[in-house]
Amino acid sequence: MKSLIACFLILFCAAQSGFSQAVFNNTGSWEAPGSWLAMNIGDDIAEDITFINNRAALINNGSNYTVGNISFGNSDGLTINTTGILNVGESGTPKNFSAGNGSSITVTGTLIIWGDLIVDNNLSLSVSGTLIIKGNIQMNNGASISVTGSVQVDGDFIAGNNANVTISGGGNINVDGTVTVGMNGNLTGPPGSFTAGGCSEGGGSNFCSGGVLPVDLLFFTAKATLSNVKINWATASEINSDYFVIEKSDDGLEYRTLAKVNAQGNSVSRVEYEIFDEKPTIGKAYYRLKEVDLDGKQAVYEVVLVEFTGLRITSVYPNPIANGQSLSLELNFTPEYPIELSLFDLSGKRIEHQLMKGNSALLSIELSSGMYLVKLSSPEYTSVSKFLVRE
Repeated sequence: MKSLIACFLILFCAAQSGFSQAVFNNTGSWEAPGSWLAMNIGDDIAEDITFINNRAALINNGSNYTVGNISFGNSDGLTINTTGILNVGESGTPKNFSAGNGSSITVTGTLIIWGDLIVDNNLSLSVSGTLIIKGNIQMNNGASISVTGSVQVDGDFIAGNNANVTISGGGNINVDGTVTVGMNGNLTGPPGSFTAGGCSEGGGSNFCSGGVLPVDLLFFTAKATLSNVKINWATASEINSDYFVIEKSDDGLEYRTLAKVNAQGNSVSRVEYEIFDEKPTIGKAYYRLKEVDLDGKQAVYEVVLVEFTGLRITSVYPNPIANGQSLSLELNFTPEYPIELSLFDLSGKRIEHQLMKGNSALLSIELSSGMYLVKLSSPEYTSVSKFLVRE
């Protein structure tokens, strides 16, 4: 009987310890069981959350979680959508958020850390929603933080030697407590971007006196029209700015370059910029702005969410096309069904036939010079496009 009791206790303890930690194992939505090791979703304050390296989590609109300590590995990311909420700990039960090398946090919703934010190496914070740290920000030696938007710290800001903080896009870090920084710390930001109840620093640091931003961003907007997405931004001043990169994401996690625009360089007056996304995605898409200085330093600004409800279209390019060159087809939506792809000459003869999976296809086929038709057909969508083959 004693051996049976001992065995039961071991199994019970193992089960209890198994549920005291949740491991985010696959990039995807926080609420998806498949994102977690053993499908154990992190959704309880008794559970500490650990991220495997190179993973990105998305907390969707309407989701609300309260969890224990969160530990990022390397190159991990977290995005909280507009009405999403994440509490790390709660009142009376503070928990910490530890960020590893190359971490990023994007908050358009609400993130409250009831304990400390611990930065091991470098962390990018993009905030257009609410980010409140009830405890302290702690930065190790050589650690760096890049901030856009507003960050509220109810406790203290503590940084080791050679710490770097970059505040851009008119952002602000407000520390209710005191700032304590080691030697050779560097703060880059306009006056008023970093405020605190008190400040002390080692030799070679400039946290207590502040710095100057390379670009003072007035606004960044993206708005859907009938046929495209119009993207605008303006700067009040620029110092040694090289170029801007506009990035786009379909899920708020992985971004790709949409366009590159040369910056003004040096300016003390307002400069306005405008581009268009001529291939908008049906549904929701995320846009963000990145600025690169002449010395290679980068600043990432806030994220803007756009919902495009225009017509479904097929893009066929290049057009005209050279003989032997591959032809690309791209949809501005994600099809629900496989699409039948057929290629015809002007006599109506079908030359090529295949199934198109996903929202893009690449045709590599030898064609004589002349005009051709490519038809896409499925239960939900049909289109016919012309393209010209040159000699």
